[in-house]
Amino acid sequence: MNSFFINKLKPSEFKTIAYFTGTICIILGIFLLLPVIIALIYDTPKYAQAFLISAIITTIVGLLIRANFTRNKIGELSLKGALIFVFSIWGVTALFTSLPYFFTGLLGPLDAIFQGMSGITTTGFTLIDIQPIPRSIAFWEAFTQWIGGLGVILLIISVIPSSTSLKRLYFAEGRTEQMTPNIRHTSKIFIKLYIILTFLSILTYLLLGLPKFEALCYTLTAIATGGFSIFPSSVDYFNTPAIEMATIIIMIVGSTNFILLYRVIKGNFKSYYKDVEVKTMFILMAIATTLITISLLVNQTYGSNVIETLRHALFQVVSVISSTGFTSTDVNLWPPFCYHIMIILMICGGGVCSTASGIKLYNVYLLFKSLWWEGQSIFKSKNTIIHKKIYHDRRIITITNKEIKSVFIYAILYIIIFIVSATIILIFTKDIQTAYVISASAIGNIGIEPEFINIATPAVVKIVMIIEFWIGRIGVWPILLLIVYEINKINGTLEDKFEE
Repeated sequence: MNSFFINKLKPSEFKTIAYFTGTICIILGIFLLLPVIIALIYDTPKYAQAFLISAIITTIVGLLIRANFTRNKIGELSLKGALIFVFSIWGVTALFTSLPYFFTGLLGPLDAIFQGMSGITTTGFTLIDIQPIPRSIAFWEAFTQWIGGLGVILLIISVIPSSTSLKRLYFAEGRTEQMTPNIRHTSKIFIKLYIILTFLSILTYLLLGLPKFEALCYTLTAIATGGFSIFPSSVDYFNTPAIEMATIIIMIVGSTNFILLYRVIKGNFKSYYKDVEVKTMFILMAIATTLITISLLVNQTYGSNVIETLRHALFQVVSVISSTGFTSTDVNLWPPFCYHIMIILMICGGGVCSTASGIKLYNVYLLFKSLWWEGQSIFKSKNTIIHKKIYHDRRIITITNKEIKSVFIYAILYIIIFIVSATIILIFTKDIQTAYVISASAIGNIGIEPEFINIATPAVVKIVMIIEFWIGRIGVWPILLLIVYEINKINGTLEDKFEE
């Protein structure tokens, strides 16, 4: 039997994907009107016009798609269809969010897509080097990261009709856990919690003395663990320990599993401090902060000032493990050892069902725990039964070999993509540290930006990074599915030719 037909999507699934895509375009078109207001108040008419044109184009495209694929034509999505939709919709979203950068004349086509993908995937690499940055552009950068942190799929789940597709879409975007049995209810709780945390963060910054616009933009990027900054020096611009500490807390909240945060709000504190994700996060933070502090002191980066050294080390560790990318100092001056530690943290990432990227803390814990279990099975007698259990989300979970295998495959694929991308980038940078930092930061959606990344960066490097942004945000499973799908399609075509 032809393997292509085994993997072929049903026509109804294509119609459903198109309908959902049109819906997202209409929502984005509405969002694009927000910077128009800011541009009319603070910027020149050119910026208001660029955002208005972008809004019109995006909305018209959405309406045209919806006109051809009406609600009564949509069907159920298989898990395969959901994965393909998740993969495609992030690309579509990045394309339309990049339009303002192009129409303002700030960036060319490829650079605009780079900026759009960096924003919506909450990465934070930027190619815009004008200062001061127009407020409408600064807001759009921050707002796209806020949308990306929430997740495009949550937006669609909140507006489409109830169906079994909801659950498949929810899991296809990498959210493997629920707050309640009902997916739509879970999504609404997630959105409400996200908005509440956003308002609390804005209030915190305002109380610390930040102007309203800066408080808004830094909140949108910090809670989304994004990293776009109004100022080139990022949080270092303020040089205020109180603001840095507030940002640390916001970044930790953003990178914590939102289901655990929900449990805490409901009064279940035990589910937080006993959870393996939380324990893994703080253990990694403590070890990394200690090692980086020692390295900075040995190299006299900040002289013998232990407090300042510890302050910058802690901030950068939290910024990296949360996949945010803010900086409180010029990390380009840090010794290679510190970069080595940060690359490891970039790969680890934050919690499941958080705004952070990376392999995820739950998977990192499971990887090391499975090695411990395997070691026990080797040194203990054959009849010994090893109980593979961990505490997560209010309960003790029994881990199966199938789940361990799945986590290992995910981690291996992630590392392979990271190494292959770093190898390609190395051809152009000719510096292994820079190449690996760029690759780890790109796939980890972190955006700690070496000096090599600018408008003049080779197009191949930009394309590789765009792909890494994309993969880092949606995970490796949709990419793997697409590769397998295309390979089977090619094999099927070849089989047909041979049969002829």
